[in-house]
Parts: sequence; C-alpha cells; structure tokens
Amino acid sequence: MRSQTQEVRITLEARGKDAREVFAELFTQVQLNFVLQVDLQRTVYLTLRDTPFTQALQLLCEATNTRYSVRNGVYYIEPIRREAPPVQVRETRPRTVRLVGTGIPLRAVVEEITKQTGIKVEVAPDVPNLRFNLNLPSVEVEAALDALCTGTGLRWQKVGEGYRIERVGAPEARPAPTPAQSAPANPRSPAVSPRTAPSRAVAPDQSLRCPKCRYVLQLEWRYCPMCGAYVKHLTDRAKREQEQKPR
Repeated sequence: MRSQTQEVRITLEARGKDAREVFAELFTQVQLNFVLQVDLQRTVYLTLRDTPFTQALQLLCEATNTRYSVRNGVYYIEPIRREAPPVQVRETRPRTVRLVGTGIPLRAVVEEITKQTGIKVEVAPDVPNLRFNLNLPSVEVEAALDALCTGTGLRWQKVGEGYRIERVGAPEARPAPTPAQSAPANPRSPAVSPRTAPSRAVAPDQSLRCPKCRYVLQLEWRYCPMCGAYVKHLTDRAKREQEQKPR
C-alpha cells in the first residue's frame, strides 16, 4: 500500500523561479519538513499537474541536479557533487628488453625492441639487414643497441623519443674495373678467376677488404657494412698479424 504522503497529488508551475522557492512550494503542499542547502542557486522551468509527491520530488531533483534523503521524517536536499575525473596515469613501459635467438635479422630485432618497450627504433634504408645470434635476457635498450652496432660498422643515435641506426660513414666509391685492368698481362696465359675470399692473411701493406664487395674493413668489424658479409674471421686474423709483427 502507498503511504498517505505518496498519495498527495502535486501541482507546480515555475517559469524561471529560484529552485529554493520551488522546493519550498512543493513541501508546503504536502506539509512535510525539509532542509535545503543554501548553495543551491539556479532557476527552474517546469509544469507539474496532479502529480504524485514522490514523482514530483524526483523530477524536481533531476531538473536541479540534486538528490534527496530522508532522516527521521525530514527530507534533506543537496546538490549532486560531480566527482573529479580519475587522474590519467601515464603507463610506464619497461626500458629493458629480452632478445634471445639465432640468426635474427637486424630489422626484426628493432621491431621486437619497439614491441617490448614502445620505443621506436628505425633503421636507415642503406643499412644491410645483418643477422645476429643474441643472448640478452634482460638488457637496457641502449645497451642492446650497443650490442647490435659494435663491430658492425653501424652506429645508433637518439632521434626525438626514439633511436635511429645508420652506417658509421658514407660508402666508399669504387669504380668498376676496366677491361684492360681485368685482362691478364699475357694474352696466351689462362684467365685468372677472382677468389671469393683471401687464401692467406692480407699483407701488411695492403688494405683489409671485404672478400665479397671489396669494401675497406676496420679491424673491429664483425660484418661488412656494405654487403653484410661475415668478416670477423678476416679481421681477427689481421689483428693477430699486427700483434705478431716485429716492432
């Protein structure tokens, strides 16, 4: 059964009236006690005819962004406090990576770094797609880049929020050999086929070059930065010869 208060029918009309006056008129019609917070200051536009008290109170609260509660037979009207939006905490992604595998191409490695950390690492278009045997279970991003670039003729640098891998220097211009240079001195002697790799250590007075593309190598390189050929066995041998050379 409905209580006597809920059965009271309300008629209200407000055209720009102060909300506090409208609430006062509502509770006067039902002769109930109410408490209204003083900071409720806004105008109300509504027309309610023959409306049950509870429904009229709910509609008036919705129109004024308020809510009511009943304590000991007294109605308390208060504004609805808007809760502050939750603070957006920027996700901090780890700056350490796990790189473990055999024969992983360079561009696949940098894609994995970006995937794990969200840090963009780009590779210059002219960098060969070297392959790496990696066993880095937990290493900082920059330490991983050092491992990729050391001894390969590559270097990394900071670019904005990410990194870029590029060659140490511009490729060396090497003109194609002329027919006169490639022809043997004696026309009757058989043509000498070029060797794909030196059969002995490079003489001290000769430049150490890649057996595949003839690019000049440095002793600490493991791969040729021009063609990506593995040259560590050559550079190690040249270093040993330099160390054994009498001074």
